[in-house]
Amino acid sequence: MRKLGLAIVLATLFAFSISAGAQAALQNAFLGKEVEVKIDMPATQQGVDLNFSSGQPLDWRQYSQRIKQFGIALRKGDTPTVTAVVVKKDRIEFQLDGGGYGTFWDDTSGVSARTIGKSNYERQLENDLNRETDPRRRDQLRRELDRERGRREREQWAENSRAAIANQIKQQEIAGKRLQGGSRFNLRWSGRIPEADLTPEAVMQRLAPWVGFAGTRDSQNVFAPNAPAPRAPAADNPVQLQRGMKKSAVEAILGKGQMLTQNTSGDGLRSSEYRYATQDNLIDVTYVEDVLVRYSISSR
Repeated sequence: MRKLGLAIVLATLFAFSISAGAQAALQNAFLGKEVEVKIDMPATQQGVDLNFSSGQPLDWRQYSQRIKQFGIALRKGDTPTVTAVVVKKDRIEFQLDGGGYGTFWDDTSGVSARTIGKSNYERQLENDLNRETDPRRRDQLRRELDRERGRREREQWAENSRAAIANQIKQQEIAGKRLQGGSRFNLRWSGRIPEADLTPEAVMQRLAPWVGFAGTRDSQNVFAPNAPAPRAPAADNPVQLQRGMKKSAVEAILGKGQMLTQNTSGDGLRSSEYRYATQDNLIDVTYVEDVLVRYSISSR
C-alpha cells in the first residue's frame, strides 16, 4: 500500500510538472500576440468549447445559444490579443482580450428589492384588534389597520419599482462590460490532455479552423500589412445621456420626443420608448417609470 501511494504521488507530481512546463511554453509562444478570429465569439467567460474527444469539436447548438444569450464580444475578422493561456487537467484555456466577462471578480449580480416589514404601529393595531370586543371600537381599529397596511404596501411598491429600475440599469451596464471583456476558446479532452497536444504547434493546428495565426504580431507593433483593420471606436455620446436620468432631464436637453411604444409589466411597472431627433442624430430612449435605462444613438 505504501508503494502504491508513493507511486500515485510521484505520478501526480510528474503530471503537474508537465502541465506547468507546457503552460510556460504556450505562454511564451502566444502571450501578447494578436490572432484573427474566424468566427464570432460570445461575450462571456464560457467562451467557445472545442471537444477534441468527439468527431465534431464545436457544438454549434451550444455555440449559438451562447451568442444569443450573451451577445458578441469579438466579431469574425477581429484581431484580439492573447492575454492568457491556462493549462488544466483536461483543457487548455486560450483567452483573448481578457478572456470574457463573468469570471470570479466580475460583478454579475442583480439588484433585489428591500422588504418593507410591518411597523410597530401596525403590529400594535393587530394586537389591539384581536383583544378588542366592542364592535364600534373594532371597526375603528380595522380602518386604522387598513390605512397602515396600505401605507406599507405603497412603500413596498415604490421599493420594488426602485429595485426594478436599478436592476435594469445594472444589467445594461453588465451587458456593456461583456461586449468589452473579450472571450476565449476552451480546448477540451476526456481525461487528461495528450502530451502531443501540449506544444504551441499542436495548439495552433487544433485551433486553425477557428483562429488565424498567419501574420500574428506583438500587440505593441503596428498592424501587419495584410491584417484586418482595427475596429473603429464607438461614437462619442453627443448629448451626454446617462442611465438613471429622469425623463424631464432628457427632455430638457433634447426637447419633446416621439413615443414609439408604451406598456405595463405584470408587476405594474410602466415602460416606454421614445425617439428624439437632433440635427445630426436619432436617439432612441427606453424609460422605466420615467427613468432612463437604455439608449442608442444613430446618425441621420
